[in-house]
Amino acid sequence: MDKQNEVLLNTFVISKKKYRVFYNAGVLVWEAENSKKEKTTVPIGDIISATLSTTASGRSSSKQNANNIATTYGTTSSTHAPMNETMDYDRIPVLPTSSSTTTNATINTMTTATTNLSNRVNSYDILNSECDDDHYGVSSAANVNYLIIHYARLVSPRTNKWRVQQLSLYNGEQRIVKFWHNRLSDDIKEQARPKNILLFLNPYGGKQNAFALFEKYAKPLFHLAHVDINLIITQRAQQIYDIMTSQTINLSNYDGVVCCGGDGTFAELFNGLVYRTMIDLGMDINCPPYLPKPSIPIGIIPAGSTDTVAYCLNATTDIKTCIIHIILGFFSGLDISSVYRNGTGSEDRQPQLLKLYASVMSYGFLGDVTMDSENYRWMGPKRYDYSGVKKFLRNRGYNVDVKVKIEKEEIDGVRVDKNNPHDGVRCLENCQRCQLAASKNDRNATDCDTVEDVSVRGKFLMVNGANISCACHRSPQGFNPNCHLGDGYLDLIFVRHTSLINNIRLLLAMSSKTKKISDLPFVEIYRTKQFTFNSHGQGHENGAIDEDQTASSVTTTATNSPKANGNGTGTKQVPLDKKLLSKWNCDGEILLDTNVTVKCNCQLINVFRRGISCRDNTCRDNDASILNCCGLCK
Repeated sequence: MDKQNEVLLNTFVISKKKYRVFYNAGVLVWEAENSKKEKTTVPIGDIISATLSTTASGRSSSKQNANNIATTYGTTSSTHAPMNETMDYDRIPVLPTSSSTTTNATINTMTTATTNLSNRVNSYDILNSECDDDHYGVSSAANVNYLIIHYARLVSPRTNKWRVQQLSLYNGEQRIVKFWHNRLSDDIKEQARPKNILLFLNPYGGKQNAFALFEKYAKPLFHLAHVDINLIITQRAQQIYDIMTSQTINLSNYDGVVCCGGDGTFAELFNGLVYRTMIDLGMDINCPPYLPKPSIPIGIIPAGSTDTVAYCLNATTDIKTCIIHIILGFFSGLDISSVYRNGTGSEDRQPQLLKLYASVMSYGFLGDVTMDSENYRWMGPKRYDYSGVKKFLRNRGYNVDVKVKIEKEEIDGVRVDKNNPHDGVRCLENCQRCQLAASKNDRNATDCDTVEDVSVRGKFLMVNGANISCACHRSPQGFNPNCHLGDGYLDLIFVRHTSLINNIRLLLAMSSKTKKISDLPFVEIYRTKQFTFNSHGQGHENGAIDEDQTASSVTTTATNSPKANGNGTGTKQVPLDKKLLSKWNCDGEILLDTNVTVKCNCQLINVFRRGISCRDNTCRDNDASILNCCGLCK
């Protein structure tokens, strides 16, 4: 009989109660015999493992075998009340694999000194040892009447937190238990999930507790899912990029590459992966004709200061949630923006590629904060607060000229923006807008007949090219909550230079859970695939450029100068001090080039993520012709 039409139906005991358990077409259902209200449904895509056991807990007594491997837990204390004796949100026991598997901790001379990490290597003995059934009290002669099922479940829709829960099924007939185990195990193996993962761990990011978080949460969860981990602990900046591009690692041996760290660690990873793909294809990495899409998905385990990328991908920085999505193998495309140096391209040659970024590239205030904070690295994450207060009180503005490519469409004879950044549609699970962008697969090509160049000039506090909403715990709405992860567009946010009072209003809006900075009158947002940025130097309060500096000179339009004739056409040669220019903050790193062109590459990489569940019931009334946030809301 076909598996899709085959139905498994038996009675099992769960927590001293009899339940009818069904399994058909990849869906597991159990309900109490005396009450149909106690019904739970779990798809096979959410089941992590199915294991035979002699006990309801899935763990054996130490009296059975003196050489038992110690059980490892995801956490030492639980803040959640368990549903019953066999279902617990936080206790994640390490179970044996169906066959002898080995998880390696690779620490070579390229990553760290052996003498400094000998104790860390010893901590992986539990993972390097081969596990047989006898270690867990399950031998060929044992009476295995329990089927232990671990599955993932959304336990907090409001905070998008997922947990691994345990289900213990008891039946007096071993034949039935083993039959169910074999069937579930075969279906789990058929799922497209990563079995071998290359994991980079940054022990110095954030609160410098990445290794402790990996030991406490990641290692037992990966072991539970029978995932082999090749761990590389980095010891310096840009080491991940160097390892990825050196071709010393055969990426074809892995189903995914994951980093444990912050946003900077993630930026190193996808930059190295894209550049590695260009190297493998024999492309010029300085001036590539196009950016190829890597075939291997990547993921992030949040262990940084703000973890903006992880928050935007999963709507939470909960480490167990992010690990669960990696284990289950859910992934989708993520837009990556590329930064090119102005004036380096020609008709037969692409401009010079400088950097790739996933979150935001910011000029002005945030760039100044990043530059200044480098002088206070000894302060740790607090250096950003200290430098932020300094630059905030200084309230410096910058004169810039930005050319933005805006796509237009004609409605009732009127040309309007094709993509409205204020449409109120958020990027949630099964986002139709991102799915439509992925189906085009045209390398981000645009119709020149529908694209107009819009020039934005003036004095601004900061200019931000946001690839994602950049939301985090400190800024729940981010720059624009309607920014999508994979639609092929970035949001260009201009914050005009105004008074210190307006800057305070900006900070309050950024930290609010309900207000958006787009509601402020001095903030402008454009949705585009490409923009070109040119800076014109530092101005005084009246907008005139400082003529006392003699470091260098540029030609600029003197529309703000007191000597202008009022027609806005006069130009003059004026001195410019490069120290009065700001720098770009590109994914938390300083980019020294000021005048750049930025292009958004639609879903250039695949990232492990499940998607954010929709909690807004009002979107069910949306017009069906509109690209809704998620498929469940139609």
